[in-house]
Amino acid sequence: MAFAEYIITHPITVAAFSFSLGIGISSLIWRARKRKVLKNLERLISHEEADYTTAINPKAQDIEDGFRTLFIARKKELQRLQQLETYRRDYLGNVAHELKTPLFSIQGYIEAVMEDPDLSPKEINNFLKKANKNANRLGQLVNDLDAITKYESGVLSIDKQPFNISELIREVIDELEIQASQKEIRLLVQSKSDTNKVLADRTRIRQVLVNLGYNSIKYGIDKGTTNYMIFDTGTKLIIEVADNGIGIPPEHVGRIFERFYRVDAHRNRETGGSGLGLSICKHIVEAHGEQIKVMSTVGAGSSFTFALVKPLP
Repeated sequence: MAFAEYIITHPITVAAFSFSLGIGISSLIWRARKRKVLKNLERLISHEEADYTTAINPKAQDIEDGFRTLFIARKKELQRLQQLETYRRDYLGNVAHELKTPLFSIQGYIEAVMEDPDLSPKEINNFLKKANKNANRLGQLVNDLDAITKYESGVLSIDKQPFNISELIREVIDELEIQASQKEIRLLVQSKSDTNKVLADRTRIRQVLVNLGYNSIKYGIDKGTTNYMIFDTGTKLIIEVADNGIGIPPEHVGRIFERFYRVDAHRNRETGGSGLGLSICKHIVEAHGEQIKVMSTVGAGSSFTFALVKPLP
């Protein structure tokens, strides 16, 4: 009997065949829709940044995996935005706090002079000196904020030119001599290189050397030493700024290059400084393609080192 005749003469078979045909057609339609959904998912995932598409199964083989990948990507993006918001809030809070202290001090000293007509010329002069000191601190903070904002946004470019790093260190030592003399700290320079030539931005590296030297003096012991040393590795010069000061506790060493981070907040504000000096040093050195490192022992002192390339012969 022919297959067609068999189907016609057996109603049950006809029903089964129709059911199977219906299932097959439905399966084909579902697979077509599934492929369409997957393509749309892949299109969505492909628009996510590379950092977020390294999640499970970036090329999903089924809808569940596709949605899982998209969900993980969106979750990571949300976490990043939350971190940025936390950073923005903390940064603004730190800036406001740092600006408030010198501003209130300036206001207080000026009001004291204006409201008390019986102040002697000596007392007036003393108040004005203190107001001026806080104004200078405020100016330093604003300048440092401007500098670090430009470094982080990539606005400031690095102008690399060959120069003698030993000569620059001696200029910096002359600049820091007054602060060092107040604590009877000796400023030294030692070189173990024949040329002392580096290829770098002289102005920016000067700022690094000044900031490191200033910190060394601020946290140094009376009659201590701050030693600038130069080592030659062949293609680079290693610059080290070392002291025999109070040192940094181990739990703080990993965070000292963060903006506004202070090992001893109360002592830092008494001795001045914006809390941005080391962070600026880090950005400048990294802009030269190098890293700044620190080694410190409590009670024995600290050592900061970074490398600069030598100019080609």
